[in-house]
Amino acid sequence: MSTFNRATLVKVLEILDSSHAGEALAAAKLASAMVREAGLTWNDVLAPEIRGQALPAPAATREIGAGPFGYRRDRELSPHEQFFMVLLSPRTPSEIKRKLRGLEARVLDGEITPQETQDLKFMYQSFVVG
Repeated sequence: MSTFNRATLVKVLEILDSSHAGEALAAAKLASAMVREAGLTWNDVLAPEIRGQALPAPAATREIGAGPFGYRRDRELSPHEQFFMVLLSPRTPSEIKRKLRGLEARVLDGEITPQETQDLKFMYQSFVVG
């Protein structure tokens, strides 16, 4: 069963105000995926009241289980999805978040090296999943 985390969605949506177009676009895509994978529509999210109870997840998600931020575990996240989850995680130390900001444009453009991809995957496992 997947639950909708409105506070996390709010944090992601706040990034839409970024002066970096790529960052804002990635935040929009992440927000859309969070809503979809929670089994909601934007109409549900924008309703005057969102019920505080757990929402039933799609059948495929129920079998596999929900991952961090409501993502399904049946697929590997892209580097930019991992990047933003590491940035948004309260468990990520501030100094790592500062270093990631320097990598942001290259992540969004898909220009990171294989080693940086592995490092990002390790940070995701350490600070988001772990």
